[in-house]
Amino acid sequence: MRSRTGRWMAVPILAVTMTTFAPTAVAATPEPEAEPAATGSATDFVYDPGITYDAAADTLSELPEVNGEPGMGQVGPLRCDNPYRKWYEIVSAPEIHMKWPGTSFKDGPGGTMVVKVETSGKLKAEVTAGFEAELSGVVATAKAKVDATLGVEVGITVGHEYRRNISRNKYGHVKYGSWGRKVKWKKYETSADRCGKKLLRSSTFLLPDKDELGWKYWETSS
Repeated sequence: MRSRTGRWMAVPILAVTMTTFAPTAVAATPEPEAEPAATGSATDFVYDPGITYDAAADTLSELPEVNGEPGMGQVGPLRCDNPYRKWYEIVSAPEIHMKWPGTSFKDGPGGTMVVKVETSGKLKAEVTAGFEAELSGVVATAKAKVDATLGVEVGITVGHEYRRNISRNKYGHVKYGSWGRKVKWKKYETSADRCGKKLLRSSTFLLPDKDELGWKYWETSS
C-alpha cells in the first residue's frame, strides 16, 4: 500500500509500534452501515473487456463543444475533416475509499482496536442507474488516462487483520475496502459538421482499484 500525505492510511500490522492505552486488546464494535452510496452497485452490468481506449479521442477532445441535435444528419458538404467518433472524457478522478460491507468498526475512548475481514466476495463498481451500458467505455478510458489498475470489481478475501491504538479520550473508526476513484466522465460525439463535439451523456462512477486494498482509519471526539 502506498503512502498518502496528510491523511490516515492503512499500514501493515507488523509495522505498527505505538504506546498502548489499554492493558489488553479487544475487538472493536461494528458500526451501523450508515454510509449509503450515491450510486447503485453495478451487480447486473455487462462488462466488455474488448472495448479499448480510442486514441482519436486525444485529438477530438480538443474540439469546441457545440449545441444541437446529435448525429450525422447534415445535408451538403462537411466543413471540417475530423472523423466521426463517439468517445469518453474523464473530467476528474479523485481517490475515494470504497467500503467492503461489514467492515465498519468503532471503538473507544482510548484503548486498542483489533479488527479483520470476516467475509469474502467481489467489491464491484458503483454506477448511476440507467448508465450501466457506459461502464465498459468509461473503464477503458479511466485505465488509459487515470490508472491502469482500475476496473469493475476486485476480490476480497478473509483475513486482513488490523490493530490500532486509539488516542486517549478519542474514538477510533476503521473500514476496509479499495482505494478506488470517483470518476466523473462525459461522453461526446463529433458534431454533424465535424467541426466540434456534442455532449451525449455525463455521470460519475466509483471504480475500485485492484492494487489498492486496505483499511482506512480516523478518529473523532465522540
